[in-house]
Amino acid sequence: MQMQQRVYVPGGGGGKRSEEEIAAGMELEVFNQGMWKTELCNKWQETGTCPYGNNCQFAHGIGELRPVIRHPRYKTQACRMVLAGGVCPYGHRCHFRHSLTDQDRKYFKWVWGPGMVYEQPTNPPT
Repeated sequence: MQMQQRVYVPGGGGGKRSEEEIAAGMELEVFNQGMWKTELCNKWQETGTCPYGNNCQFAHGIGELRPVIRHPRYKTQACRMVLAGGVCPYGHRCHFRHSLTDQDRKYFKWVWGPGMVYEQPTNPPT
């Protein structure tokens, strides 16, 4: 089942439009297909063939790649595993960022003990 999702793109599209259309933005209807064909198929890249053929959820070539519509907060916060000094099991697929800034290090105090827990101060230093 495919659900429709409406996306508003200010100033998007081409051709002549009325001022109302330009002001309101262009409405595009896209299908919410999750991550379908947003990454290249590893098997296809390695061997040039894929046992799933056209049913493969991954793209077989650059031409099949689809854009990913991500949440506006995607990778805006640091990964808890990385903050705790560990290795994130999600790797590049993690929804949180793995690079720590000086600000991250400044705002988080480390408590090294069982489970490697961190605490975020209620009043960050200024």
